[in-house]
Amino acid sequence: MSIKIIDTHCHLNMEEFDEDRNSVIENSRKNSVAAVIMPSTVEKDFDREYELCSGHKGFLYYLVGIHPHDAKTYTNSTYDRVFEHINNKQCVGIGEIGLDYYYEHSPKDIQKEVFNNFLDIAIEKHLPVSIHSRESTNDMVDILKTKKGLCGVIHCFSGEDKLLEVGLELGLYFGIGGVVTFKKSLLRQNITNVPIDRIVLETDAPYLAPVPKRGKRNEPLYIKYVIGELASLLCKDEEVIAKTAFANSIGVFGLNL
Repeated sequence: MSIKIIDTHCHLNMEEFDEDRNSVIENSRKNSVAAVIMPSTVEKDFDREYELCSGHKGFLYYLVGIHPHDAKTYTNSTYDRVFEHINNKQCVGIGEIGLDYYYEHSPKDIQKEVFNNFLDIAIEKHLPVSIHSRESTNDMVDILKTKKGLCGVIHCFSGEDKLLEVGLELGLYFGIGGVVTFKKSLLRQNITNVPIDRIVLETDAPYLAPVPKRGKRNEPLYIKYVIGELASLLCKDEEVIAKTAFANSIGVFGLNL
């Protein structure tokens, strides 16, 4: 089987990869991974990811955004830095942005304000977004319904019906990763409700490694386990899953591979 993989959400800039980042990248490149997209979580990530991409052009890409955990750090300077970076060819969207009420490291009102700001930038500049949603479905749905012209991915989709419904209405894609291999996950139960032409693949590395690597550091190569599980659950050939997800990823992020 000949497949190509795009990891649409991988935190390769994080310290968990400091000791062997280049080895992980080269091993991925040699084993079916055609591209990796790195989301930002804080403003300092912007320059760091730009530097990494500069050393691996045509393979590494990045997004600029502030994770909801760190929404309270958003300033006018952040806004200016976003506009500096979105002109770089390796910067292919806005993310990781959204709402997270599970930890609520930033107040809910600030999370919503910052999320709205980033969505408006994305719509204005016709850029895709990578959306984080945890324990925030009602507010997330309410906000998304007001955003006409939005495109992008609901990252780490966990299977919620309401989020699936609004995502499909808006033409968004759904990032599927290791969670689909977890035996008790809602996503596993509901994955047949997600159209294959709306699926992109991701790791969220170093987090959420799939079975049989659960509990270890995740990395792009482990997407092969996600593909295998999706093929089983959807009763489709692995190559069909891989090729469809690859084409979807190219389309949503505008990659030229």
